[in-house]
Amino acid sequence: MDIITALALSIDVETERVILQGSIRPAMKLFLSDAFVDIIFCSTRKYKNFISNSFSELLTKMELPVDIAIVRIVKIGDVMDAETMSLSIKKDRLSVKKFTFFSTLLSAYKANGEIHSVTKMSKEELSKVDMHGTRERLSLINYNLRHYIKLSHIMDFSLTIKHDFTHDEVKSIFTHIVKSNSQLVAIGARRLSIKSLFTNEMPMEKLMREASVNTIAYYTQED
Repeated sequence: MDIITALALSIDVETERVILQGSIRPAMKLFLSDAFVDIIFCSTRKYKNFISNSFSELLTKMELPVDIAIVRIVKIGDVMDAETMSLSIKKDRLSVKKFTFFSTLLSAYKANGEIHSVTKMSKEELSKVDMHGTRERLSLINYNLRHYIKLSHIMDFSLTIKHDFTHDEVKSIFTHIVKSNSQLVAIGARRLSIKSLFTNEMPMEKLMREASVNTIAYYTQED
C-alpha cells in the first residue's frame, strides 16, 4: 500500500486507505452505502480455487451498485508503459460506458487502441460465408461502431477495428493478442450468479487465467 500511495502522490492523485472488518458481503455493502464509488478495481489470482471463491469472484456475485474491474497482471513491466490496448467485444455490442472506460485508459497511457470485434458462428455457418457476405457483415459492424471512431479523433488517440469470424471466441481472442502485440486487453463481462460456484470454467475465466498479457474484465452494474 505504501508503494501505491507514493506512486499516486507522484502524479498528484490523493488516496485513502480503508480497512473493512467482518464478513465480506455486509462489510462491502455498508462501505458503499456511505461512499461515492463508481468503479471497484480488484486483482485476481492465476489459479482457481475450487474450495472457496476468490475475492474477485465474490465481488461479481454480490450485486453491488457499482462497476467492477477485475485486473490480472502477468507482465509488471507493461503496467507503466502500455503502447497498445485492445478491447474485445461481441460483434458491434459496445456500450457507451464500456467505451468510456476503455478510452480513459487509452488517454491516460497515450496508447493506441484496437476494438476487436468477434462474431461467433457455427462451423457450418463459417463454411458458407462468401466474400460478398463477409463484406456486408464487416460494413454493418463498422457502421454501427462509427461514432466511436469519430470520438477517438476528438479525444486524440488512434483507434482501429479488427474483425474475427469464429466458432471459438476464446481462441480467436488469444490469436489476436499475439498478432496485435497489445500490452493490455480489456474485455466486457457479465456478472456471475451464486449458482455458478461449482459450474464448469467459463470463457471469461479461461481468458483471465491463460492470457499472456495484462487483462481487465470490466463488469458494469447494468450487466
